[in-house]
Amino acid sequence: MKVKYLSDDYFNELEQRAGKEEERPGANIGAQYVITDPPEAGDIRYYLKIEDGRIVQARRGALDEPSFTVTMSYDSSVRLQEGELHPATGFATGELQVSGDKASLLTMIPVFQSSAYQALIGDLRTMSEY
Repeated sequence: MKVKYLSDDYFNELEQRAGKEEERPGANIGAQYVITDPPEAGDIRYYLKIEDGRIVQARRGALDEPSFTVTMSYDSSVRLQEGELHPATGFATGELQVSGDKASLLTMIPVFQSSAYQALIGDLRTMSEY
């Protein structure tokens, strides 16, 4: 099955496949993402709600009070998804810009770098159409 990257179907697949991550009590955030310059008109906004280190909600749209917001171009988001851009490099070069509680982002690094999360992203990568 193929899904369009950053579509509702993409986020449905992400949400359905999530939950295999290791529980990390206290790792609770609402991460907002803003993707600029997508092939479609207007910016794409989506969010992840993470409770105890597990993604419990992945949707297009905006959170009222996100823990932090990451803004990047569509091209950078694709390179990140494809594993061609490391998050640390993206932050260092300014391709990924963070606003809000940056400390909460740092607490999520073990979640985003876990083998279960990386496997989840790998599964999505193989089924995504850009």
